[in-house]
Amino acid sequence: MTAMLSHPPVRIVTALLMIMLSVSMKHTETLFIMLLFTLLLVLYCKVPFRQLRRRLRLALPFIVFSFVFFSLYEQGDVMRLAGVTLSVDGLHKALTYSLRLVVTLHVLTLLFHRLSSSEFFQALVKLKVPGIFVELILFTLRFMDVIRTEALHMLQALKSRGFRTGRFFSLSQYAVLSKLLGSLLLRSLQRSERIYMGMMSRSYRGIPPQRHTAPLLRSDVAIAFLWLVPVVAAFIYDIR
Repeated sequence: MTAMLSHPPVRIVTALLMIMLSVSMKHTETLFIMLLFTLLLVLYCKVPFRQLRRRLRLALPFIVFSFVFFSLYEQGDVMRLAGVTLSVDGLHKALTYSLRLVVTLHVLTLLFHRLSSSEFFQALVKLKVPGIFVELILFTLRFMDVIRTEALHMLQALKSRGFRTGRFFSLSQYAVLSKLLGSLLLRSLQRSERIYMGMMSRSYRGIPPQRHTAPLLRSDVAIAFLWLVPVVAAFIYDIR
């Protein structure tokens, strides 16, 4: 029996519960246990390491910033390292936040492994998430590339007319880019109105379509307990 949840609604609820319990833990030893457990779960579910590495690479700047910021500006006991005065409480706080972040990334990697966007949004509909939120997320994801392409075309048109972005600070460049941003927002508004009118003419009423999903199996319930029981046990141990 595989350890991966195959029922999307149960997987979403289980992952959210794991994240909520994990970020509520305060002790570093408990968070290290959670880090090891979620990492073993990722490996046992045969999640490709490149997916986890890609998410961890995005989180690395936030981890580095937390260690630099809290260690330098947090009050309390201090220590000296290579001639720099560091806050012990700040390092502990940065370590706690970093562990919570990495554990959350592990759980999110499990959540979206082999889960298509259509299955994810259908699971949100099954979980009775308000349709307006589902539609907002869908349209945002669908038209991000469109807006990005439109912005690149507008910037290319500016460069063909002599606009250059070589200098770091230039009021004239910032003025031109602000006008480009305003024009992009107006174009996005006009396009959204055209799309909305076209959808209304095709009987759209703001309710996401519901499709048939696979039934909930006993194995999914067992796997959900397999995911949750260690997390709940660690949470109870952490609050004692």
